Amino acid sequence: MKRGGGVSGAVSLVMIFCVLCLAVFAVLTLATADREAKLAEMTARSAADYYEADRRAVEIAAALQKGEEPADAAVVWSGNVASFTVPIGEDLALDAAVRVQAGSPCEIIRWRTIYTGEWEPEEYLNVWDGT
Repeated sequence: MKRGGGVSGAVSLVMIFCVLCLAVFAVLTLATADREAKLAEMTARSAADYYEADRRAVEIAAALQKGEEPADAAVVWSGNVASFTVPIGEDLALDAAVRVQAGSPCEIIRWRTIYTGEWEPEEYLNVWDGT
C-alpha cells in the first residue's frame, strides 16, 4: 500500500511559510509603530516648546510697547527697533525684532526660528580611493 502524503507536505510547507511571513510583518509593524510614537512625542514636545517661546516673545513685545523692559530679556535697541531672542528647547531660539512707536501697535520686523547650537564640521571624509 502506498501512502499519499505528497500534497499534505506541500500544504504544510506553504502554511509554515505563511506563518513566518505574518510573524515578520507583525514584528515590522510593531517596530514602525514604536518609532512613529516616539516621533509623535518629539513633534508634540517641539511644538509645545515653540509656542511657549512664542507666548514669551509676545509678552516681551507687549511690555516694550508699554514702555517697560523685562529684566529677564536681553533687548538690544537700534533706534526704535527692539531685537531679542527667546530660547526654544536646547538648540533653537525665536529671534524677534519689533518697531515700537508711541500711540501705535508694535510692528513686527523679524520673527523667526534660528539654530543656536554648535556646528561641528567633519574632520574626515571617507572617500573611496579606488583600491
